[in-house]
Amino acid sequence: MFIKRIRSLLLTLCVATLLVGCNLEYFADAKLNEFVWKPSLAIPLGELSYSVEDLFGELSSSGVNIGQNSSDIVTLTYESQLRSQPGAEFLPLANQSFGKTKAAGLSINAQGFASQFDYSEVFEFNLATTQIEAYDSIDYSKGRIDLVINSGIDAEVRYSLTLISLEENDTRLPLVVSGILSPSSPSKNVTETMNKYIGDFSKDANNNTVRNKIRARLDYQVRVSANSVIQPSDGLSFSVAMTNLEFDVAYGDFGSRKLDLNFELLNLDFFDAFRDGTISFAEPVLKFVFDNSFGFPLGMSFDQIAAVTQQGQIIPLTGSAANTTGVVIGPQIGAVGSNLTTTFALNSTNSNLPELINAMPKKVIIEVKSEANTADAPAQYNFALANSELLVGAVLDLPMIVNINGLVASQNIAFDVASDLEQAKQLTLRLIAENDLPLGGEIELVFKDEKGDIVYTVNEKALFDGAAVGSDGKTTETTTKIVDINFKDEDIRLLEKAKSIDVVTRITSTGATSNQNVKFFSDYSLKVKLAVQADVEINTKNG
Repeated sequence: MFIKRIRSLLLTLCVATLLVGCNLEYFADAKLNEFVWKPSLAIPLGELSYSVEDLFGELSSSGVNIGQNSSDIVTLTYESQLRSQPGAEFLPLANQSFGKTKAAGLSINAQGFASQFDYSEVFEFNLATTQIEAYDSIDYSKGRIDLVINSGIDAEVRYSLTLISLEENDTRLPLVVSGILSPSSPSKNVTETMNKYIGDFSKDANNNTVRNKIRARLDYQVRVSANSVIQPSDGLSFSVAMTNLEFDVAYGDFGSRKLDLNFELLNLDFFDAFRDGTISFAEPVLKFVFDNSFGFPLGMSFDQIAAVTQQGQIIPLTGSAANTTGVVIGPQIGAVGSNLTTTFALNSTNSNLPELINAMPKKVIIEVKSEANTADAPAQYNFALANSELLVGAVLDLPMIVNINGLVASQNIAFDVASDLEQAKQLTLRLIAENDLPLGGEIELVFKDEKGDIVYTVNEKALFDGAAVGSDGKTTETTTKIVDINFKDEDIRLLEKAKSIDVVTRITSTGATSNQNVKFFSDYSLKVKLAVQADVEINTKNG
């Protein structure tokens, strides 16, 4: 049990060999050599090897993806997504209300004999809209239509009201309401659901090509009796109300109108672990990937992009990209239901993006403005589905081409081995680091009791040295460093009081003081060989 717990202690200390935020799970796969029980123990614990991705693996808990770019340079990637309002909200449909009276123009006063008169006329109405959209057609998914037919004629009237602009989905035949009205029953009400119909608003009363026109034809026959009394102004009227309308797909020209996007904060929790020092990324890229399923182009501009530092300072984006507008393409009429992608990138050539990122911000504020059919967008026939939307993916790529200067991170870990240190008289931990990375690391261990008071400190020690970098940007050799951490009997007695350890690491890249940037390639590794020597007293009376 003692050796097992001593090993736990040593492995805890070895967290110092890791970079920011790494955890003890990496030790789980270590192959440890067998050891022999003797009063004085020299135990090789094995060799641990870490790739660059291993060293930064804990960042994934902060939403970071770790991979490589096309040059095999390790790259940290943060992603977030903005979502626009759906098509049903972008194009709210206005309620419709229209109607007409067709006077018979008859002057009859109990003429004593029966007669018959036929009437037919096509009427044209303007389709109500919420803004300046001009519709060719709308495939309705919801709504209600109420039709009222009234007769003011003192005779039997046989009527047929045809709403030419409303066609049934299946048959493509127009909506027809017909019946018979009489002086004793002069009115008829009819209600239908709109999801059965497609609106065709592309023709006027004379069958000319237009937009936003509703056509209706009223046919009726007046059957005058011998006793009928009819004034010239008497006639037949109809009214139509279309309410609570929604669509599956709409076609036409929707004009220039704002498309609302949600406001987004890109939280960069990665930087929260650092308290001192700097890390500067030479080639950060913030890409906006616009995925558009609306059938029209969109003008795009940035209302606001700014970094908010750990101290609350706001650094706005500047440069040509901050004032540049662009065009997001949309699918054409032959590709309804598909989407097209447009990408815009911010980098060091068109913005002050490195300044924003190298301030180690807590978050990045992103607000994108988008407008349909702007003047600089190509002319295009418009359509929209109810679920059409504009997705805006914000992708921050941070290639590990960096300058790291005294970057400090601190992590507190639990430590409670008092009962297993009783037999230990002296401990020596040896770490042999073989390092391909252009990165050096130092460590300080601060042991604290349950009140948080310091009981013992291992002062800052250099654990591994950064490798030199050649003209091709790659390290030229592997550096080797041997470090011993000694604990005497009186030190161990102090450790028995400890309940936690503050592990403070300080890392600096090769050539940092001369502002040199270094590259972290995916094949770099840090190998740490671990060994311990322990002088112990073993009680064999009960063994």
